[in-house]
Amino acid sequence: MEKLLNDGLLGIVTGILTAALLYFLNNFWQKTVKPFLVYIRYQGVKIDGSWFGSGENNDPNQGEIFKSECSLFLKQNAHDLSGSFLFKFQNDQKKFSIDFDVNGYMWEGYVTLNFTPRDKRITSYATTLLKLHDGGGTLVGMWLFRDVIGEFVNQGPLLLTRPDIGTTR
Repeated sequence: MEKLLNDGLLGIVTGILTAALLYFLNNFWQKTVKPFLVYIRYQGVKIDGSWFGSGENNDPNQGEIFKSECSLFLKQNAHDLSGSFLFKFQNDQKKFSIDFDVNGYMWEGYVTLNFTPRDKRITSYATTLLKLHDGGGTLVGMWLFRDVIGEFVNQGPLLLTRPDIGTTR
C-alpha cells in the first residue's frame, strides 16, 4: 500500500513539474523565439513608431468649425499592428480627448486599424483604412467613427506623418 501511495505521489509531482515545464517552454517560444524569428524574416515596410496629425476648419461654409489633433503610437510584429491613439477635439460646443487602444494589420501598403476606447464607459469606436505615401512618411485615408451625439457612423479624413522621416506634404 505504501509503494502504491509513493508511486501515485511521484506521478502527481511529475505531472505538475511536466506541466510547469511545458508552460514555461511555450511562454519562452511565444514571447522570445517566435518574435525574433518574425523580426529576422520579415522583409516588409516598418511603420512602427510615432505618427502625428491635425486638422481644422475655420470656414463656416465648409461645415462645422473645429480643431483636432491626434497621435498614433504603433508597435509592429510583421503585418500585425497594435498600439495607442490619442484624439483631441475642440469646437464651440465641446472640447474632449479620447485615448484608444489600437489593433490592426498592414498589407501591400494599406493599413487597417480598429480603435477601442481605453475608458470602457465611452462607446465611441472607430476604424480606419490608410495608404502609406511619401516613401513611408505619411499615412493618408479615412476614418469612420461612432458619433455618440447623433447616433450615426460619421467619417473624416485622416492624415498622419512621422516626424523622423521627411515628407513632401
